[in-house]
Amino acid sequence: MNGMVRDFDGSQIYEFFKNDTPSRHLTIVFNIFVILQIFNMIAARKINDELNIFKDVTTNPMFMGVWLAICVLHFIIIQYGSIVMKCHVAGLTGQQWVWCLIIGSVSLPVNFILKFVPDTIAFTMGDEEEEDVLQAANDYEELRKKAYETGDSFKQSA
Repeated sequence: MNGMVRDFDGSQIYEFFKNDTPSRHLTIVFNIFVILQIFNMIAARKINDELNIFKDVTTNPMFMGVWLAICVLHFIIIQYGSIVMKCHVAGLTGQQWVWCLIIGSVSLPVNFILKFVPDTIAFTMGDEEEEDVLQAANDYEELRKKAYETGDSFKQSA
């Protein structure tokens, strides 16, 4: 669309779209986007190529509280937010929620597959000295070996 209000002949271009009710399909797009982020919150907890992203997920009460609050508030926004939140006035149906959850859960297998992509194919950002980069890589490998030997998953000791 070119942003013009009227066509070259003077007729209204957007008269067809002049419905003030937020569309259901845009509500679905928004819902899928947020659900992708909700699943990504779980996947992003393990950043060192650990395969079991669900390990110890319930041991952090702060994470679980925030995650559950986001899920509940998001559901309320979608179902009851209506025009205030630019969502469809009737919310989404059960079937639409199931489809959104299925599509949103795609982030978990994508995360799993990306754990097998070697870091060497990504470029290195910054102006680090080659010596510092090699030292950091060596330190990282030592930490991984130590964690593997002890069965630890890079837990912080504080």
